[in-house]
Amino acid sequence: MKNKKRLALLTLVAVPSLLYSAPASAANLTDHSRTAYVYNYNANVSNVIQLINNINNTTATFQPNLEAALKAYNALTEVEKQYVTNYSTLSAHQQTRVAYRKLAAQIEEKLNSVESSSVHYYQNVLETRDWYNTLNAAQKSYVSASAQKILTSYITPNTSVDKVVNKIQLLNSSRLTFHKEVADARAELNALRRFSNVSLPVGIEQMLLDAELLVTKDKIAAKEVENAIAALSPKTSTVHDVQEVKTAFEALTPVQQELVPNVWTLVDFVQGKYTLPTKDNVPKKPVLSDVAAAPGKTTAMTKNKNTYKAKINVAETEIDTERFILTTKDKMTIIIPPLYTLVNEDEGVMNIEVTKKGNRITLKAELNKEPVTFDANMEIIMEGLPANSSFYRSNDFGKQVPADFTVSGNRHIIQTTTSGTFQIIRN
Repeated sequence: MKNKKRLALLTLVAVPSLLYSAPASAANLTDHSRTAYVYNYNANVSNVIQLINNINNTTATFQPNLEAALKAYNALTEVEKQYVTNYSTLSAHQQTRVAYRKLAAQIEEKLNSVESSSVHYYQNVLETRDWYNTLNAAQKSYVSASAQKILTSYITPNTSVDKVVNKIQLLNSSRLTFHKEVADARAELNALRRFSNVSLPVGIEQMLLDAELLVTKDKIAAKEVENAIAALSPKTSTVHDVQEVKTAFEALTPVQQELVPNVWTLVDFVQGKYTLPTKDNVPKKPVLSDVAAAPGKTTAMTKNKNTYKAKINVAETEIDTERFILTTKDKMTIIIPPLYTLVNEDEGVMNIEVTKKGNRITLKAELNKEPVTFDANMEIIMEGLPANSSFYRSNDFGKQVPADFTVSGNRHIIQTTTSGTFQIIRN
């Protein structure tokens, strides 16, 4: 009798799915009906769990197994769904299915990107086939049957040696289609050679190589003019500069001119869309400093007696959205706001100087020897002052007035948009 009880207990432990509280919807069932309900309920859930476990996202059965599991899961009641312990696995497989469909669409898009009548078709099929062959069986199953047929069938180039030879012999560098014709001839020859070991008559392939060399020279010549057009500026380019670029463009062959993508920018300059400076009033290119502070980074100021110095480059080529952090060895840090807040419109090198003598601090910021003004505040951050310290500054009339400052922890921060001299008041 004890053995029978032990077996019954082991049976319950081995089948944990039977240890649960019956859903409220089964509360009014008879004992016999409730037992049947419990049995069917757990059978449904166990079936779904097993179907999910059967899914393998690398095999050809991935699609049908996933669909079967989804169908069975969706047939469960809302209460039953709560007992599907591996639902997260099912959800992950659904995301994998989305990725596989996207990948299959990309492969079919590449395969269909070249018409079957094109000389590039054979090469494109081979390239797509190489990609297709990297997929696992599950991924391949999402590629359409028509595409799979092409990618797994034997194909031959839709050209011949005679056609390739004829194309090469007809190449003419003066035709606007020259570059395309050279590319087509090379594509056909490559297709033939990948299909079989073909050889061309003596001298024919050299003709193709010579044509490809001309294509390279055309692209180099066109790129030089493209760069010259891109360098034109309504602020600094004169009529003479525009004329030089125009002359360079006109010196190109018609084939080369077709390769210049920004020719309409040149047309705008030639047709007078911009009011260009004359030769005498062309803005001079600013001479910038090689040791200037870097925007967005911390730079140590150089010291000469009681004065610390730093340089900041101001030009269109400089980053104007980052502030400058200038440090000293005297418990002072100078923050210069981003250059886009600079009111002065000149370019060149801005000199920053800060001098501390006793309780007096002088900040000087000049661009081309002229004082600068910012829309945002420059900051002098000082550490170690008494907490109740304050600051005065000299106004335009030499009178001492309270200066703007804030206190953050043990730091006092003087704020100003212009240069100035500040007096520390130790209260």
